[in-house]
Amino acid sequence: MLKLSLLLRKAPYSSQNQTTYRTLERIAIKQKIPLSTNSVMSSDSTSNIILTNVRGLKTTSSHYETHSSANSYEKAYFYEPGDYMEYLVELVRNELELATGNNGNSRRLLDIGGGTGNFTKALIDKRKDIEAIVVDPYLAPTDNIILGSTNKKVKFVKEPAEVFLRPPLPDGGDNKDWWRANFHQVLLKEIVHHLKPQDRVEIFRGIYQEIIPFSSPSLESNSTESSNTDSTIPPSIIIITRPQSNISYPLWDDARRVWKDNQPSTELFIEELKQAGFVNIQANIKSYPCEISLSRWQTMIKNRIWSTFSHFTDKKLEEGCKIIENDYPTDKNGNL
Repeated sequence: MLKLSLLLRKAPYSSQNQTTYRTLERIAIKQKIPLSTNSVMSSDSTSNIILTNVRGLKTTSSHYETHSSANSYEKAYFYEPGDYMEYLVELVRNELELATGNNGNSRRLLDIGGGTGNFTKALIDKRKDIEAIVVDPYLAPTDNIILGSTNKKVKFVKEPAEVFLRPPLPDGGDNKDWWRANFHQVLLKEIVHHLKPQDRVEIFRGIYQEIIPFSSPSLESNSTESSNTDSTIPPSIIIITRPQSNISYPLWDDARRVWKDNQPSTELFIEELKQAGFVNIQANIKSYPCEISLSRWQTMIKNRIWSTFSHFTDKKLEEGCKIIENDYPTDKNGNL
């Protein structure tokens, strides 16, 4: 039996006019309150986070271009519908308090790097009071995930996370930055390690400066006293990624070295979030048992499902798969 681990980081942000610090979410309004949530996933088998080259984006770009269609990632173990995805959806819902009733007020969630949006749709399923916007640089105008979407609460914007390196465009007729107004929560799932090291702090700061708190009338309030009983859900950002070290995925030594070289440490992410203005950052690991067959895992490696594997030739991947076969025992059903 293999085990998946999740590391959750949380931090509230501070304000000159407001000294209340909140965990689990970051919000920035006119009086900014720093807060951050960061989730990191590791695994004994494989997890749903992708590693990439911290030194540059060439490997990352080619990797994502290869897997940008809805028929690629969604067929991989960690991205397909099933028990693991349901577990992760429930975890994120709890961290972002998405189950909390909005009582008529609409909440806006940004899923940066959300790809096909399938995870996003699952997050806000049956919630008419939450609008989600998937922000991804590899969306194609003809993707059926966009044109065929029947969920009006999930919208798609073709932009990279680096858009937060610049201020939003002023309001006007054709303002393509409309989606950057009045968002309350942010999800960065499996993409933060792909950002250039020199850009990460400024991207976090850009999010911090624009995110706003979400307030809704208390479910216990009545019409005459609702103004005094508003319930505020703190601004929040949750980052899901994997640990840099002590991973237990079935890999070989060279792949572990590439992983470590290209995956920033938890401590570094926390420091960068602090530099951006967030405080009270927490990191937690969650474990999830899973099974995957050796043959399927080897196929995922050869298909370079994670950008770690994009650093190897086909021949080297074949050699790595043989090492895994020799080093990791399987059960009677062929599962790792």
